[in-house]
Amino acid sequence: MLKYNFISSLLLVAGLLIGSTSCEDFVERYPRASMASEMAMADIEGIEATIYGLYSRFQYVYYNHREMNIVGEILSDQMDVAGVNTGRFLGHRINQEGTGFDLWTRLYNDINRANTVLYYIDGVEEASQERINWAKGQAYALRGYLYFDLLKIYARPYMYQEPLVQGQPLGVVYKTEPFLGVDENTFQARGTIEEGYQLVLDDLEMARELLNDDGFPIYLTKTSVKALLARLHLFMGNWQQAINYAEDVMDNAPIQLVEAENYSDCFTEAPGAESLFEIKYIATDRPSQIGSVAGNAYYSPDVGVYFGDIILRQDLLDLLEEYRAMGDVRPEMMFYEEKAGVEYGYQKKFASYRGETWWDDVRVIRIAEMYLIASEAHAELEEFDDARYYLNELRAHRGSPDVDVENNKEAFIELILDERRVEFYSEMSHRWFDLRRRGMDIPKGVPGVDAGELVEFSDYRVVERIPESDEIAVNENLIQNPGY
Repeated sequence: MLKYNFISSLLLVAGLLIGSTSCEDFVERYPRASMASEMAMADIEGIEATIYGLYSRFQYVYYNHREMNIVGEILSDQMDVAGVNTGRFLGHRINQEGTGFDLWTRLYNDINRANTVLYYIDGVEEASQERINWAKGQAYALRGYLYFDLLKIYARPYMYQEPLVQGQPLGVVYKTEPFLGVDENTFQARGTIEEGYQLVLDDLEMARELLNDDGFPIYLTKTSVKALLARLHLFMGNWQQAINYAEDVMDNAPIQLVEAENYSDCFTEAPGAESLFEIKYIATDRPSQIGSVAGNAYYSPDVGVYFGDIILRQDLLDLLEEYRAMGDVRPEMMFYEEKAGVEYGYQKKFASYRGETWWDDVRVIRIAEMYLIASEAHAELEEFDDARYYLNELRAHRGSPDVDVENNKEAFIELILDERRVEFYSEMSHRWFDLRRRGMDIPKGVPGVDAGELVEFSDYRVVERIPESDEIAVNENLIQNPGY
């Protein structure tokens, strides 16, 4: 893979601009196309090694493990911090400026790796078309996934693009070729939100054409890419397309919803019983105590390796108890435990089920999401019988009775959002992104119980700050999100 990337090169340029590095030094260290990179990408084995390396980077605790499964939950109304804690995430619980996801640099580093594969893949010789298609499909799928996350975190949602405090609603920087040196394309401005979502859509559509289901569910496959397309169209408000892809996955996926009595298999088995895409860990690369969800958001007073810092908020606990009273099995994946004399509710979707502490796979996409996408999209189209069908089908597999809701769009959407809270707590920050994509305020702060206060959707803090010293100070064309 390339020895350099977009972000690290910008850091070097910053040094160059203040005179600490000469132009000759820069060119010598970072030529436009290094011989090592060309040699590494010259055969299919090198290309595939880069793809495998990207999946290894997906395991990173500050991306798809601890951060994506905890940070958005604390920023929203799902999780909080216990009274006795280790000092982490205290700013997140009150949506303090500067807390949140810190992923800009890492995601661009990974995008550059995907771009490197796409740059070299058509020049690879002596490889079967099947292997070339797999590598190219993976690169497109991974790049689309990464840009989707960048847009969800650093830009206003597609359907609600009104500006932050001032300025204009901006997307992110779009690079589709690897950074091969300093030229006129190095210091790009941010594109539009529409351009970004179109890029993600094009990448995922290309991946869908190239991939099959080999490697399911540990690699992105045709099925999991269709699931991502269903999610993407939901974020874009393309209701019929969201339905089409969600129904395709529900009809044709290698796995289906489990029965209520087997619900825990979604989390205790590896891979999970309903996983469409899952990030796999082995014992030697599992996260640390600090870097894992279990280490932070699970507690056992008899086992001193769990911090027990991150708890479920009271309003979520109340909702879970309502579902428990109906016979729903989803509250089984939480439990109550006393810490420092106070009883808290903890998640146990991440609970070191594989025999060693902190060793849990990450369920990125589960088939349950397809039922909720289809239900929400049908409700938006006021096709209430279909919306009710998919919602009740999921509830039947969770032990809940059929819903009795009037044919009213707002009432349906409210019910579906509650269903998503109960289905996805402590998973991939679904709640945070749900509230944002629908243009809703963040309803935090139960007096005397939970920290924080209502965060209005117009608040600048619901969009992440772009790194100042690494990016804004280096690239005069890069506009910071207004308010910071």
